[in-house]
Order: sequence, then structure tokens, then C-alpha cells
Amino acid sequence: MRIPEVSKRPGEKFAIGFKYKNPDLEEGSTITSVSVRITPNETDGLAAVGVPVIVTDTVSQMVEKGVDKHEYYVIFTTTISSGNIFEDKLHIKVREN
Repeated sequence: MRIPEVSKRPGEKFAIGFKYKNPDLEEGSTITSVSVRITPNETDGLAAVGVPVIVTDTVSQMVEKGVDKHEYYVIFTTTISSGNIFEDKLHIKVREN
């Protein structure tokens, strides 16, 4: 499985996430919950702002901060009404320049 990569600067703040479609989100199914964790967890590291958001077929999380030249994984655990549970990752590279 290929993990998508996102670059950001330490001062940036924006939403990241995933859009689900068939066959993961079958017709008639809905996203019932999502949780997000960031690793590594470090002082002044990449941080989640607020709670994850579900909008129809999309899950997202606002993120901010991050230490220059450090890399993080943001892991979304998404539960579908059909009973399926997906764990999806984004690789975040923090670079000042």
C-alpha cells in the first residue's frame, strides 16, 4: 500500500483527510465514526486542531505546527456502518523552505 505524502511549513494550518468511495463505502453505507492520531507525538510537533470531521463520504482533520525537517504520520481510523473499519495514513513532511 502506498502512503500519500503531504508537505507543510511549521506555520501552516490546514485540513487533511480521505474521501471514501465504492467498494469501501458501499451504496447505502455511511461513515459512522473517525478517530485520528499523530505519530511521533513530540513537543511542538505536528498537532491536530479540534476534532475530526465527517462530511458524507469524506473524513478530515485540521493540523498545525510541526518541527522543521521532521516527519509525521497522521493515522485515520474510520468506521463504516457496514461494519468495515479502515486505517489510512498520511505521511507529513515539515519543511520551512
